[in-house]
Amino acid sequence: MKRLLILSFCFSFSLGIADAQDVEQMIKQKPFAINGTLGLGLGTYNSSGIPARQRAFSYLFNGAPTVSIYGVSFPFSVVVSDQQRGFTQPFNQYGISPTYKWITVHAGWQSIQWSPYTLAGYNFLGGGVELNPGKLRFGFIYGRFNKAIEEDPALITAFSQTPAYKRTGFSTKLGWGTERNHFDFIMLKAKDEVSSLKNKPNSLNLTPSENLVLGISSKFTFFKHFIFDIDASGSLYTRNLLADTVKNLKLDKVDFIKDLVTLNASTQLLTAGHTSLGYQGQNYNVMVKYKRIDPDFKSMGAYYFENDVQNYTVEGGVKLLKGQMQLNGSFGVQNDNLLNDKAYQSNRKIGSINAAFNKTNYGIDVRYSDYGITQDRGLNPIVDTLRVAKTNHNLNTMLRYSIADSLISHSIILVGNIQSLVDLNPFTSAQSLSNSKTANLSYQLGFLTTGLNFNTSFNYTVADIYLGHTVFFGPSIGIGKDFFEGKLGLNAAMSFQQQKNNKINAGNILNGSLNGSFRFTKKNAANLSINYLKSNSKDITLPSFNEIYSNLTLSHSF
Repeated sequence: MKRLLILSFCFSFSLGIADAQDVEQMIKQKPFAINGTLGLGLGTYNSSGIPARQRAFSYLFNGAPTVSIYGVSFPFSVVVSDQQRGFTQPFNQYGISPTYKWITVHAGWQSIQWSPYTLAGYNFLGGGVELNPGKLRFGFIYGRFNKAIEEDPALITAFSQTPAYKRTGFSTKLGWGTERNHFDFIMLKAKDEVSSLKNKPNSLNLTPSENLVLGISSKFTFFKHFIFDIDASGSLYTRNLLADTVKNLKLDKVDFIKDLVTLNASTQLLTAGHTSLGYQGQNYNVMVKYKRIDPDFKSMGAYYFENDVQNYTVEGGVKLLKGQMQLNGSFGVQNDNLLNDKAYQSNRKIGSINAAFNKTNYGIDVRYSDYGITQDRGLNPIVDTLRVAKTNHNLNTMLRYSIADSLISHSIILVGNIQSLVDLNPFTSAQSLSNSKTANLSYQLGFLTTGLNFNTSFNYTVADIYLGHTVFFGPSIGIGKDFFEGKLGLNAAMSFQQQKNNKINAGNILNGSLNGSFRFTKKNAANLSINYLKSNSKDITLPSFNEIYSNLTLSHSF
């Protein structure tokens, strides 16, 4: 069908994800209010030399009304478009977390973070409470973490819903202290309901699972300048509740765990955590960090972890010349194969330094980073011809100079970048060549009283890879002017880019644009943009073509 109407009403009353609302402040708000925006967009497109990449004519109507009831917002969205898209069932999620003094109640859809390795922002449907009288830190939530989704073999496509068991769980937190100094103990328990699916899924990877996570989260400031924090968790994850049980299993002093989680042949005990110790002075700081996450560490209260990783990092900074000059840097090492079960172990070095000096009218910023990776033997010896040993150097610089008074302003900025990949393996270094250099010089001129501004720049890029040498270079220019006390704005810009491959002319690209905006009233505005692209290719494998776009947008706010 050529034209398809799409209406999508999305309700998102989710104060549990944002900051909780204070009940005393809520009742002072207006009982009912509505505001938002409406917009209409019309677009045209024409091309020659290549197949059309867009429709010749397009339209889009969109609205974003928001209804507020006692300060609680219900945002809606409406979209009407010519685009051919499938209809999507409206998505509804409601959640509220009102607060009264030291009591916060959660209800509906919630996303709560108590620690990065236990309950870490997983979206669930349920309820809970947080109590913070004085220094007591208590919390409890319970809800549905996954709904049951049956597998339908007749509708298996790239957009099909992934089958899943119904999963319910709870989490609790008990601690003492403040945000600056506290110690929390956190527990999460979640389990799939085996009977929640009528038909056994054909997917070999889907099995009913259960998870128990115990963790601590702490932060302390001592001797005024020292800061120590730690987050650590242990996760008992049973991947298949239907797997064979382990007979005569005895856990001695922790035998009670068998009453909390199902233990069988598919159960794994894995750990994750990080800690840091830092010193914060008046003009300098230093911090030492350590992080370790076991391979395949999982929590049913979190979405994703970078696992099988161990980091040691030192970072610090210093301020000089009354804060006008700042030096910051970090260095770290990282490795995987924590359980010594991989064929090879990868070792990485991470280092960076940043130096900046800034005055009112001028400044310079220099950043350098060095990322390296090498391999050591794991279960198998390393073959020299295949060994990975690479270092990536990256240098960025920026120089700025500006002058401004009540009538005119000038600004000059020079930006440069050098990136180089060094392969330390002589057997593969020739095929891994990758170097690039980029420089951009720009100048801006503004007349403050008339609203006229002018800008120009020149860009030069050189890229060397195994297959050849490529150069891009060219200027750009732009001009803009405001009229009628800023109600009308006009802007025009043009850029030209030349390309050479192995010193042979590969063609050029010309790009021009014209934009105009007009504000009729405080709530009504219009914008018109026209873009022209001309590609003149000298490469027989790439066509030369022209494209022109235009777009008219009308907007109204209420």
